[in-house]
Amino acid sequence: MKKALCLVPVITFLFAVSGFAQLNAQTGPDNAPKVGEMAPDFQVSGGGRGAAPVSLKDYQGKKKVLLMFFPGAFTPGCTTEFTEAGQFYDKINALNIQMLGVSADLPGAQRAFKDSVSPKDASGKPLPLENLTFVSDRTLAIATKYDAANANAAKRYYFLIDETGKIVWRSVTGGLIPTEKLLADLGTAVRSAN
Repeated sequence: MKKALCLVPVITFLFAVSGFAQLNAQTGPDNAPKVGEMAPDFQVSGGGRGAAPVSLKDYQGKKKVLLMFFPGAFTPGCTTEFTEAGQFYDKINALNIQMLGVSADLPGAQRAFKDSVSPKDASGKPLPLENLTFVSDRTLAIATKYDAANANAAKRYYFLIDETGKIVWRSVTGGLIPTEKLLADLGTAVRSAN
């Protein structure tokens, strides 16, 4: 009986991992906005007291936006994805790109996640990543506009939106993109759009 009870957490973990894998699987037709289309706008309240609302229009005419939909903070794939992105902060910033990480996590969890994936200074304190903002999409309203919503989480979809609000690159496979490839794709898209 004790052995059977010990297996419960293991089985629960395996179901959770397989559930996240299924969340990222591409199913059905591709209804996500296409390259060349205007990106659906959104506005959400900022994460925490006194934080300003976040809107896609805030960046129009100023910066490109990389919308990075992801299943959840502190999951292995998402932690790898954002830790590596933080290590390439200067290269992403040089492309004039604001990264918006969108998940159904609570704002507090997203703040803790940002601290955990940010590069650290010599004392171990997280460095500020000005071009990385996390957006709490609790109801998946934003993810739905981009066909990136699944049962209770977002699919791993990426959209690069130029300063005019037009989508210039996207990846809707649901898979994790190695950071070097992501940087190469973003660089190519930025050069092509200019």
